[in-house]
Amino acid sequence: MENGDLASAVQAMKKKPGKDIMVYGGANFVSSLVALNLIDEYYIFRHPVAIGKGLPIFSDQKILNLDSSINYKNGRILNKYLPA
Repeated sequence: MENGDLASAVQAMKKKPGKDIMVYGGANFVSSLVALNLIDEYYIFRHPVAIGKGLPIFSDQKILNLDSSINYKNGRILNKYLPA
């Protein structure tokens, strides 16, 4: 990750030619990207287990539209959402 302003660094990467940018990160990092509206597509895995309280990635209400869904034999579901 570059030093400096997160929004500027991500916008600069998005303008470069090449493949899509995929981010794996902790809740704090992802929350920063969400708050700055830097995410074009959300891929969210749903696991059918109870793990207690997790860390939120959305600090405010964010409206997303379900684009596609894949169901796996092990019970997991991968949903692709696009910002409204």
